Amino acid sequence: MINDDNGPIVNDEMDEISRAAAKEAAKAANKPMIDHLPDAVETDEMGLPTLLAEPGDKIIIERVATVLSHKPWLDTKTYTIESIDAATGNLALWDDDLHRSATSNFVQGIKVGYRFKLPTSKGLCIGHKKRGRPKKNPTGIPEEPKPVLLGPDGKPVAKRRGRPPGTKNRSREVIMAEKRAKLEKKKR
Repeated sequence: MINDDNGPIVNDEMDEISRAAAKEAAKAANKPMIDHLPDAVETDEMGLPTLLAEPGDKIIIERVATVLSHKPWLDTKTYTIESIDAATGNLALWDDDLHRSATSNFVQGIKVGYRFKLPTSKGLCIGHKKRGRPKKNPTGIPEEPKPVLLGPDGKPVAKRRGRPPGTKNRSREVIMAEKRAKLEKKKR
């Protein structure tokens, strides 16, 4: 930080670091909640990680930036497992949203901070129905249906467009009288 007559001047590096920190904080705020999902990797009796999914199953992977010291969150995606090498932990994956192949390693991924989760039986993840991130805090509560309007006979009434039934057309004389009244009002 450098001082001058008008006060302190913020160093460009410090300003850039604060912008980067703000950007990472904003991105982390959009991170979907997957804590409620069951883990896809568990350790066996010997302490080795074992994947609970099989080829053809879906898996949710939350990745972090491993090259940075504070390991910020990168993304959370749902993949279909194509093949598993249980000895090395290598996974051949298919990204259904982007229609492309991907790879991961559940043994090394766990060590660097990745999280592997199994989707619920209801779908990929609560609130995840299309490309993009799932809802932040899904409630799983369905919306209340709108009440059905019933007629006097007790049957449901379909909403119709146009003029309500029972209203009469105005006669030609009434329309002409209204037009004359408007014209007289304009002339004044």
